[in-house]
Amino acid sequence: MDWISWDHTLKTGHAKMDADHKALAELFNLLPHALEQGKGKDFCVKVLDDVIRHATTHFDLERQLMAQHRYPKTAQHTAEHAMLIEQALHYKATFDVDASGSRIALARFPEVWLGFHILFSDKELANFLARVD
Repeated sequence: MDWISWDHTLKTGHAKMDADHKALAELFNLLPHALEQGKGKDFCVKVLDDVIRHATTHFDLERQLMAQHRYPKTAQHTAEHAMLIEQALHYKATFDVDASGSRIALARFPEVWLGFHILFSDKELANFLARVD
């Protein structure tokens, strides 16, 4: 079972952003399989580290695009990125301490963290970039 189903609703229309988002979804989807297979806390923490690392690289790409094209909502979008990374780090710290209590929150984490940001903020950014290119 996948937690993030990659389909047309999550596509922004910007090829590099979409490729990064799809890779993030694939990373998140490792988590339910790990839980189903009883892979344990260490594996889940490694996946969360990979999510944070990949997201940080992706956010750097978006920051470069926003600066290059003078995106008017750069400050807001960048603040969202900082909040998402902070949430991920906080979640990982919580998961490190109490993996069993974190499993319920884990189920909602990718949907809120990845889905909401893509559907609203990143699609708006991609639409802007399409207009200015």
